[in-house]
Amino acid sequence: MSSIEGVNATRMALLEFKTRLNLAQKGHDLLREKMDALVMEFFGLLEDVKKAREEVFKEFEKAFSTLIEAKMLLGPVKLREVALGVPYSLEIQTETKNIMGVRVPLLQLEKPPEEASQLFYGFSDTSAKLDECIQAFRDVIKRVLRLAELQATLSRLAQEISDTKRRVNALNYILIPRLQAFIAWINLMLAEREREEFVRLKKIKKRLEAASTL
Repeated sequence: MSSIEGVNATRMALLEFKTRLNLAQKGHDLLREKMDALVMEFFGLLEDVKKAREEVFKEFEKAFSTLIEAKMLLGPVKLREVALGVPYSLEIQTETKNIMGVRVPLLQLEKPPEEASQLFYGFSDTSAKLDECIQAFRDVIKRVLRLAELQATLSRLAQEISDTKRRVNALNYILIPRLQAFIAWINLMLAEREREEFVRLKKIKKRLEAASTL
């Protein structure tokens, strides 16, 4: 049999498969290094997510505690009136950054217009507890935004690790063994041809020697 799966058993094919095997092995090593680095980054970020989540819970507790106190001092009607008087809505600015080839999000609150950022309620019929309550919820929003950014980054890193692992496994268990099998098969075919050629030449030599003695 002179071919297998459409591959010719020639020295040129052997050289081609050896080159492809070398590239596949280098690619495997690079992807493996990338995956290891991504895994380290993932677990480091996982700790940041845990801390950020704890901070969000603490800030929420603080914010709702001040809200209850403000409601007790001002009454629910006045508090609702102040809430409805907020002159702007929050906008989120999104960008991205690169972590080892992975695009991850950067989230940031856009600054409100200068006139909207001024105090939008009076001092005479409110309390300092209201100021504290508003600041507490602003802090909560910042913490939540940071947590969302970290969790989105964690999710994208996890997906990249999964994709990279599949590529590493495909090289390690499919492509590289297949190339090695092709190379071994071509070497076997070439060695068999060399033996056949050696036997053929040996027979020719014997015939020539026999003919020369006549």
